[in-house]
Amino acid sequence: MNIKFPKANLQKAINVLQKVSQNKTSSNLPGSIYITTKNNQVELQGNDFELGIKLTIDAEILEPGTLVVASRYFQELIRKLPGETIQLSKPEDGNSLKITSGSSEFNLVTLHPDDFSLVEQIHDQDHVTMDSQAMKELIDLTNYAAASDDDRPVFAGALLEIKDANDKEVTMVATDTHRMAVKKVTIDEPATNPMRVIIPTKALAEVSRLLPTDNPSVIKIIWNRTQIVFIFESIYIISRLIEGTYPEYEKVIPAQFDSSAIVDRKDFAGAVDRVSLLAKDMSYNVIRYDWSEVQVTLSSQNAEIGMAKEEIPVEFKGTPFTISFNGRYISDILRHSTGDNIHMYLKQNGPVVIRQDNNPNYTYVVTPVRTNA
Repeated sequence: MNIKFPKANLQKAINVLQKVSQNKTSSNLPGSIYITTKNNQVELQGNDFELGIKLTIDAEILEPGTLVVASRYFQELIRKLPGETIQLSKPEDGNSLKITSGSSEFNLVTLHPDDFSLVEQIHDQDHVTMDSQAMKELIDLTNYAAASDDDRPVFAGALLEIKDANDKEVTMVATDTHRMAVKKVTIDEPATNPMRVIIPTKALAEVSRLLPTDNPSVIKIIWNRTQIVFIFESIYIISRLIEGTYPEYEKVIPAQFDSSAIVDRKDFAGAVDRVSLLAKDMSYNVIRYDWSEVQVTLSSQNAEIGMAKEEIPVEFKGTPFTISFNGRYISDILRHSTGDNIHMYLKQNGPVVIRQDNNPNYTYVVTPVRTNA
């Protein structure tokens, strides 16, 4: 193999593979990158059992071939090389990769390509296409609400749902059982079949990280019973699906409320952030909310530190009452909010539903914290 890249192209490709190439790729290989020439382009792959990514980039192919190199030193070298062009060369029967750039030359021991588990190719089965910006919104407005541990695997992923084959509405849901985020988007063309799959949060985070933001494109999603694929630009990402039955999330959203409140988003976020400073302990971050007709009083008390209290004006309808929530769950939704106002729909001793001015297809639900106060 003998190929030349503009450094920027190779650096960008390695950044795409950064997370997935850090872990072991098989029982025989450490984190590694697979590089091969194909159809006058260079294909790179990273694979770690859970998630696989491959992409193609342009290069000057002087001699075709295939190699596998441990990712740790290769990534660092490519990032730090001084020249604008990088050349990779390896004899067909050798096990040393020569990397040259400007006046720099390095040699890395290569690994055997047969030991690398190639990224699996799923051909068109069930599929749907959508705007990449819509997909990014689905992920970014829900993925944070999933569970952060794998004790209950179903909750360590997000549900992606299309209810029937003629439906142009796509829904993503994530919950850790204490709070839940639901986002819906409309697509131009319906899917080939209904979809109800649970995708690991790690995979969704990678898709969101790699989706283009400056030039929106089309993303194609292909799935079968155990795997899902995301294809956009020259990037192909495949992930396993989480087995299990996702809860009927719509039943969690209350249909009736005792009270409602409209709060200035920035004022509310600032108050929650400040009161949270004294609310933190090992297990909970409890903030008490005393609702009245003209204001809400946020307060927290810590026997070892002190007490915090803030009042902010609200437009309140209903019966005044007191309720407590985990402050982190409220600050999370405020961090993922835009627009001037937050709309809160409240039940005494029940979950709060939070919606936004400018995002009617986004719903967030938080259950209260039981306190002795």
